Amino acid sequence: MKTTNLFGILFALTSLGTLFGCAHNYEVNTGRGGVPGHYIRYEMQDADRALESARLAGKDRICPAEYKDAEDAKNHAYDVYRACHTEEGVALAKQATAKANALCPPQESRGGETKLEERPAAAPTPGHYKYCITLQIEYDIDKADIRPEYDNEVAKVGDFMNKYPTTTAVIEGYSDNVGTREHNLDLSRRRAENVVKYLTEKFGIDPTRLSAKGYGPERPAADNTTNEGKQSNRRISAIIDCAFDVKEIQPPPEQLCMTLQMEFDFGKADIKPEYTNEITKVGEYMKKYPTTTAVIEGHTDNVGSREYNMKLSLERAQNVVNYLVDNFGIDRSRLSAKGYGESRRIAYNNTPEGRKMNRRIDAVIDCVVKK
Repeated sequence: MKTTNLFGILFALTSLGTLFGCAHNYEVNTGRGGVPGHYIRYEMQDADRALESARLAGKDRICPAEYKDAEDAKNHAYDVYRACHTEEGVALAKQATAKANALCPPQESRGGETKLEERPAAAPTPGHYKYCITLQIEYDIDKADIRPEYDNEVAKVGDFMNKYPTTTAVIEGYSDNVGTREHNLDLSRRRAENVVKYLTEKFGIDPTRLSAKGYGPERPAADNTTNEGKQSNRRISAIIDCAFDVKEIQPPPEQLCMTLQMEFDFGKADIKPEYTNEITKVGEYMKKYPTTTAVIEGHTDNVGSREYNMKLSLERAQNVVNYLVDNFGIDRSRLSAKGYGESRRIAYNNTPEGRKMNRRIDAVIDCVVKK
């Protein structure tokens, strides 16, 4: 009898260990691939994240055929997974992830240029605005659940996205530096995924409009040496991609980013009359919200020396600042100009289309709204 009981206990412990071991391969299901259930193998959504990262880096425009191939591979992986061929679907998802990570290409190519860095989610895209909100959510230590008292914070995103159904959003999770980097990356990702899940379930936002990213202790907003600083770094940011008249937005976001569709004559910094409507977007917005400030950023392609392009991009940005002051009466203290030259390219410079994308003016508007 004792022997039988011993074997029973050992079997139970072994089964339990197997169960917990398998749990490490699963994560909360965001529903992107139409797979039912609360959990899904993490490799499936890794493919989603890799494609989203490639899209944010502009690779769907830089190498559209290769991007479409990676996207088709990811969709096929989900088809196989939904058909209950779990391991085969996972293997295909890994292949899709590898294709997404290798886009455009990953190392030096395209005229000797190095790999494009991933664009931050808040980086403006032509014709769109990036509406950025920090959600004031506090979490229990080492937990990712959203406490009920923070429903109103998530509602800032849910209500906005329901009001404007063409919007999409990236939910970013951040942590302080307590614990290992790997643990914090995982924890911040799970917190972001729970916000996505909450928006899907409570506000009916289609999962295809949402994605989650975890950055852990990267990009701190404050000093981690104080408790207050650590709390500031344990945050959720929502970056909403908008394509509509920004003057409709009430109230304004914490930060609004836009790219001005402007072309300059070769080697010139003068603003052509046909592009004044682009600057008007900034001028009218800043007049409507007099507590806002803005950084006007100038960017160039790689034609010419680095020093020349830095100077030229600053001159172009400064001319936009001058136009806002002279034509809209914006106080100069609310504006600053920065020239980045060719240092922040968003496309490869070996094609006319890529160089045109890199020659741009970005406006980053910070909003301080009086309650």
